[in-house]
Amino acid sequence: MRIAIPTNDRETIFPRTGQAKLFAIYEIDSKKSIFVEFRENPHKHEEHENDKDSAHNHRDMVLAVNDCDALLVKMAGKHLKDDFSAAKISLFKTQENQIQCVATSFAKNPAAHPEI
Repeated sequence: MRIAIPTNDRETIFPRTGQAKLFAIYEIDSKKSIFVEFRENPHKHEEHENDKDSAHNHRDMVLAVNDCDALLVKMAGKHLKDDFSAAKISLFKTQENQIQCVATSFAKNPAAHPEI
């Protein structure tokens, strides 16, 4: 299983997924998390603020992590949930702050992270 975690500083989870600069990508295998890489988030969330009539979507963000099975987030809005669900990428909520702790915790006990 491969997971993505939004971050701005390569250390902590960024709570606003659409505004995160990067995704930390981890491979989950045998209750262990293995860091794979950091990927740039191509989604420019501020583009939607000036165009209230356009349909808000996260297609570019979904494509950036389309090889992942799950996205671990602090929170997710309706559009984010809908777009990732359509791509069959599960969203899980976490209370952890450090991305390495998020990955380790998820690897050891995915049930501790509710699906949203």
